[in-house]
Amino acid sequence: MSGARGLWIFAGADPSGGAGLWRDQATARACAPELLQAAVVTAWTRQGAGLPATAQPRPAAHVLADLELLAADGERPAAIKIGLLPAALVGELLPRLAETGARVVLDPVLLASDGGELGASAVRLRDVLRDMSAVTGSRWLICPNHAEAAALAEVAVEDPDLLARLAERLGGMAILLKDGGGDPAKVRDRLWHDGKVYALARPRQSGPDPRGTGCALATAIACGLARGRPLQHAVAVGVTWLDAVRSWTNPGPDGRPHLPDAGPPLPA
Repeated sequence: MSGARGLWIFAGADPSGGAGLWRDQATARACAPELLQAAVVTAWTRQGAGLPATAQPRPAAHVLADLELLAADGERPAAIKIGLLPAALVGELLPRLAETGARVVLDPVLLASDGGELGASAVRLRDVLRDMSAVTGSRWLICPNHAEAAALAEVAVEDPDLLARLAERLGGMAILLKDGGGDPAKVRDRLWHDGKVYALARPRQSGPDPRGTGCALATAIACGLARGRPLQHAVAVGVTWLDAVRSWTNPGPDGRPHLPDAGPPLPA
């Protein structure tokens, strides 16, 4: 990889293509086709067909060797998107990615929509992120749904102060808390950044709920960051992009609607 326009992606591979690394790559090609991509598989997953998901982690040594290859030319990525992380990788990979100085979007893939645990324990992930927060600051954005945020913060999903409690436990990292589905009429995402909360409320769209929206949103935001956009702008255009394409679903081989493999670039 060369230049400062690169995007590194670390994620689990979902053979159905609905989520994970393949969804991230398709999203990046659509959102910012000029970005140079490099992708590393962290685990092989089995998802879909209504069965609980499972994950087979790649050996940590293999993933770290891939990272060394990416860094061998001396260039650093403009942004990094991180998805599913097996337990053995959390303490090894995350500090090394922090050393790149890149802006990072981490989608804490802990539970699959069809059930089943996928990534590292929430407490282990949170503790490593908190220990890194003095170095990463708000250059790192964590994008949990409500269930993941509650697990990371060790509080109830219904806690009215869920976002603030998680922000306290992560020690200054930015957080995009994705909609909890409590309002049938509106989507209400909330961004915590430098001690302030920014609401991203808009009408809820009708139609099927496709797989991979969390993966796609995190990648779209990472593309905006790789283009040098401020965090609030990158989040806003990522949300706008996903809202525009999520109604263009295709039937997937797993029996679930999937996002399209092509779409418009990110809004300016």
